[in-house]
Amino acid sequence: MAAAMLIVLILVATIDVTWSETASERLAAAKKALEYVNRVENSQCSGGTEEVLQLVFNTSVWRVYTEPAIRTANVLSSIIQIDGNLDSLEEKIFYTFVRNNVHGDSLIFGSAIALEPGLYSLYERFCPYSFKKNGSVSAFDIAVNYNYLSNGTEWYNAVRVKDFGNATVKQDSITFNASTTSLQFDQPTAKYENGHWTFPYYDCGGGDIWMVTYSAPIFDLDTNKTPIFKGVATIDIELTNVDINQCDLSDESDGGALDVFRGTHHCQATTKCVPLIGQGFRRGAYQCHCVDGYYFPVVDSSIRAYSGYDIERYIDKYFGLVTIPFRCLPCPRGCDTCVDDTPCLFPMELGIRIVVVLFAVIMIVGCCVVSFVVFKYRTQMVIKTASPIFLHLMCLGAILMCCQLFVAFPEPTDISCIIEIWPQHLGFSIMFGALIVKTWRISIIFSVGSVKRVSLPDIALLKRLSPLVSLFIIVLLVWSIVDPPSVHILTTTSSLKFFTCAVTYWHYAMYGGEALLLLFGVYLCFTVRKAPAHFNESKHITWAVYNAIILGSFIIILTQFMAVSNGPDVLYLLLLAQHQVLITITMVLIFAPKFWALYKGSGSDGEAGVTTITGRVKQQLPTTVNKLRSDVRSTAVQTDDINLEMIATRSDSIKTSKYSSKVSPLLEVPATSFKPDESNHSES
Repeated sequence: MAAAMLIVLILVATIDVTWSETASERLAAAKKALEYVNRVENSQCSGGTEEVLQLVFNTSVWRVYTEPAIRTANVLSSIIQIDGNLDSLEEKIFYTFVRNNVHGDSLIFGSAIALEPGLYSLYERFCPYSFKKNGSVSAFDIAVNYNYLSNGTEWYNAVRVKDFGNATVKQDSITFNASTTSLQFDQPTAKYENGHWTFPYYDCGGGDIWMVTYSAPIFDLDTNKTPIFKGVATIDIELTNVDINQCDLSDESDGGALDVFRGTHHCQATTKCVPLIGQGFRRGAYQCHCVDGYYFPVVDSSIRAYSGYDIERYIDKYFGLVTIPFRCLPCPRGCDTCVDDTPCLFPMELGIRIVVVLFAVIMIVGCCVVSFVVFKYRTQMVIKTASPIFLHLMCLGAILMCCQLFVAFPEPTDISCIIEIWPQHLGFSIMFGALIVKTWRISIIFSVGSVKRVSLPDIALLKRLSPLVSLFIIVLLVWSIVDPPSVHILTTTSSLKFFTCAVTYWHYAMYGGEALLLLFGVYLCFTVRKAPAHFNESKHITWAVYNAIILGSFIIILTQFMAVSNGPDVLYLLLLAQHQVLITITMVLIFAPKFWALYKGSGSDGEAGVTTITGRVKQQLPTTVNKLRSDVRSTAVQTDDINLEMIATRSDSIKTSKYSSKVSPLLEVPATSFKPDESNHSES
C-alpha cells in the first residue's frame, strides 16, 4: 500500500472480464493489462495512476500467504467480543501485528490493519502499515495523510459492503485466574472466503513495485448475533519478482496466479513461446524459439531465438503497419530439425538414373525385337515347337517388369509405391507363368506311358495360365487396398535421409510365392528331361529358374543390407541388376538357342539332321529322315490346336536304357507300330 495508497492505486476496470466470458475477451483484457504494465514502468509516476482496468486472475496459489491476515483479523475480533472495542490495546501492539506479518522470507511485502471509526478511540482513523524496504521492515500510520474510508479504496470498501450473514460464529469461554466463573461469549471467525483480493496495481511513489492485496474482515456482532464489519487486516503480495508468463497454457505446464496473461505472446507461426524465468512482472519476458522444421536465420547468434522484449517494442511501434518479421526459415527438405540450410536428404545422381532408364529402354526394345522375330518365323519348326504365343507372353511380361524402372525413377511417393508393385509382380506372373505352362504341356505329352492322343492346344494352356495371373492380380489388389505400400524414410551412415518404399511382410509373401512358382518350374524341367530334343528346352529353363531364384534372392538380400549405407542411387542400380537377372538372362537363355538355330538352318530340317528347339542339329539315319520329319511336324502342330499321336520307341530296351533320356534321333518304326488307339485317347 505504502505512499501509493494515498491516491487510490487500485486498478478499477472499464472492461469487465469474468470467467464466464469468451477466451477472446479475456485475452483482449489481458493484452490491455500488459500494455498498462509497460506504460507504467516507462512513465515517471508519483502517487498512483488513474488507469481503469479490471483483470481476473487466479489467486489460489497465493492462498497460503493469506493466513497472517486472517489470524490477525480473528485475534482483533476476539478482543472486540471481550472488551467491546480495541482501546485496551496499546498502539505499539498494532504495529507489532503488522510487522510480524511481514517478517519472513516470502512474497508478503506489506501488511495493514484498518479500523472503523470509533473502534479505537485514540484516533478517528487508524491504519498502521508495515512494509519491507532495503532489507528491513518499516511501519507507519497511512491514515495520517490518506483517507482509506473513501469509496474508491477497493481493499477496504470491497470487504465493507460484503454480506457476512453466513460467517461462522462460535461460542468460546474463558476462565481467568482471578475469577471462579467462566466468561462466555460468541466469537465470529473470518475465513478465506470472507476476504477479498484486489487487482494487481503498481505502488507508484511508494515501494515502486507491483503488488496485489488480500483483505480479511474484522468482525463484531449486532444484537441478532450477526457478524458486522469493523475493519480489515491485509497482506500485500509483491509481484515485482513474479514472472508474467505470456506463453500458451499447455497440459504439461503448471498453472500460476497470473495465467490470465497466457496466450498474449506474439511469437509467429514458425516459432514457439518459451517463458523466461526470473524476469519479474514485465511484459515480453519470453523468447520465440524455432519449432521443429525451421531454423533461426542468424546462424552465428549465441541465442537462437527472438527476444520477446524486442517483439513487444516492435508491436508497439509498427503494429498494423507492416508484417511482423520475427520468423524462422524452413529447414531443407527432409530435415526434422536443423540449425542452418545444410541438406538432410541424400542427393540423387540424375546421371545414374538416366543410365538405368536407358538400360530399361534398351531392354524393352530388345523384347519387342524378340517378339517380332518370333512372329516372323512362327512357322519355323524351332519356333513352332516352342509355342509362339507363349513366347510373345514372355516378352510382354518382361516389358511390364521393365516398366517398374520408370515408376521408380523419381523420388518415391505413396502413390508411386502402390503403382510400382503392379508391373513388377504382374509382369513376373506373365513371363514365368507362360514359360512354366508351356513346359507343363511338354511334360504331360511326353510323360504318357503308352500311345495316346493328348489334346493340349494353346487355347487350353491359356485357360490354365489365366488363373495364375488372376491370382496375382487379386493379391495385388488386396495388398493395395488393405495395406498399401507407403514411403519410408531411411537414414544413411552419413546421417543423410532418403525416401524409399517400405518393405513389409507383403513383399516377402510375394517373393515366397514367386519362389514356389519357380521351384515348380524346376520340377517340370525334371519331368521333361527325356522328351525329344525338338521339344526339350528343360536345361535352359532350369538354368533360367535357378538363376532367378539364387541371384534374385541374393540381390533382394543385398538390397536390404546396402540400403542404409549407400543411399537411393545404389538401390536403383540394384533394382536394375535384379531385372537383368530376371529378364535379360532368362530371355537370353530361352531365345538365344532358338535364334541361333534360325541363323544356322532357318529352323528347318536338313537332309542330314534335324535342328532342335535348343539349337542343336541332330544327325539322322537316311532310312529315318522322312519318317522323323513327318513325326516332328505332326508333334509341332500339336501346339497349334491339332491332336498328336504319340511317338513311340522301337523297343522297350531303348526306353529302359541309361541313355534313354537322349531320345532324339528317333529310329524308324514299322508302320504297324503306329496304329491309333482311340480307346486310349485322352484330352487334358
